[in-house]
Amino acid sequence: MQRLTGLFLAIAKWPIALIALVITPASAVVFFDLLKQASGQGFWTSPFAVGFAASAAFLFVFGKNSFIVFWSTMEHEFTHALFAWCTFVPVRKFMTSDGTTLENGDRTLGEVELDGSNWLISSAPYFFPTAPVALMAVTWILSARSTVVGAGLLGATTAYSILSTWRETHGGQTDLKNVGFSFAWLFLPGANLIAYSMLLGYQLGGPKEAGLVFTYPLELTRHWVGV
Repeated sequence: MQRLTGLFLAIAKWPIALIALVITPASAVVFFDLLKQASGQGFWTSPFAVGFAASAAFLFVFGKNSFIVFWSTMEHEFTHALFAWCTFVPVRKFMTSDGTTLENGDRTLGEVELDGSNWLISSAPYFFPTAPVALMAVTWILSARSTVVGAGLLGATTAYSILSTWRETHGGQTDLKNVGFSFAWLFLPGANLIAYSMLLGYQLGGPKEAGLVFTYPLELTRHWVGV
């Protein structure tokens, strides 16, 4: 199964990148439409927005704290591992650090040793917001309606995910070198817009609204090109 999945992903890599590029403008329109919808609902004083703002302010001040670095690194490496499991690639080793106990001058904060790899595993931490998606799934399962605490925590983890991904996305990242910077530029903008539109859509209208962000960009793009 691992070989079959790897072959499929290898074949699909550049077609998926091109699709992501084509639907990026429509994904941006969907995202800004959600922001306008949020403004019309007084969303900026909601528990989600308050949690988002508080988390963002905290991370701007304490983002380099060893505890924050540890959890950020752990989520990054866990996201690699999660997509490895999803694509049937065995995980051999999982290591994360806060940066204060590195040995032999090694500056690696985290590492996942896999029995194989693919572009989806390498790029996953740069577009998939693991912490807020996990929280969204838990709150959806436990409650039909969003609670004040759940909404606040979702906003806080969303801010955390955006800021940690921003800090981790740079030219020195081995992951991005592995997938290729050309691929990253084509794929990641659209993938991020869809991911964060999903989180915002879920908070505004629940699972149905979240699901539309996967289909509406395609429909809008088809309308623009007249297909």
